[in-house]
Amino acid sequence: MIIVGGLMPTNSTTDEADVAYSYDCDLGRWNTFSLPPKNYLNRQGAFATIVTDGVAYIWGGKRSRVQKFNNTVEQLPSSMYRLDSLYPANSTLLQSSSLSPPLRYSHTQTLVNQNVIVILGGFDGSTGSPISMQDIWTFNTLTHHWTQVMATLDKENKPANRSSHSEVLMSDGVSILIYGGYDGYHVFNDVAVLDTRTWTWTVKNTNAAVQGRADVS
Repeated sequence: MIIVGGLMPTNSTTDEADVAYSYDCDLGRWNTFSLPPKNYLNRQGAFATIVTDGVAYIWGGKRSRVQKFNNTVEQLPSSMYRLDSLYPANSTLLQSSSLSPPLRYSHTQTLVNQNVIVILGGFDGSTGSPISMQDIWTFNTLTHHWTQVMATLDKENKPANRSSHSEVLMSDGVSILIYGGYDGYHVFNDVAVLDTRTWTWTVKNTNAAVQGRADVS
């Protein structure tokens, strides 16, 4: 298990995360490893996508403290960060030749087709507004290329805009299931599935009176 960034009891005075932490389940032991500079990982509400060989792709989030310059709030970089826990010196912000999506936080990321990260929902990093589930971005971990996809919503334009939902890749390897979430006013209890072959949403009919939840795992 790897831990980096997040909201801590005492906020750091810098955007840099000096170290990351790992926990070895077999040994029951915590370890630390140093991170290279200019990582901008002291943030909350980011999401990490784990691939192979101890590598994670971290994107999004917001500062855990407000940093102002000339009375304007400075923005975090919208680049994807590649964290290598086995060879930390290789960790870096990835530069892309394509347009990067505007930063968001409390979104989800799901790995499909082994090298494509699908980013869903979240709050807009500038306005704090919930983002449409129709507005999807993908990131290719091999080419570092961003692509925007406009998905087709189900009837009644659902699922509604949201953040703080939970997700899981289904056993077919192409469908992403989401549950719950929050839009700033309402907490949802619906279940929806995104087919990443057709980029079509389907809201599932459920008969369980489950109370809505956000930030659920």
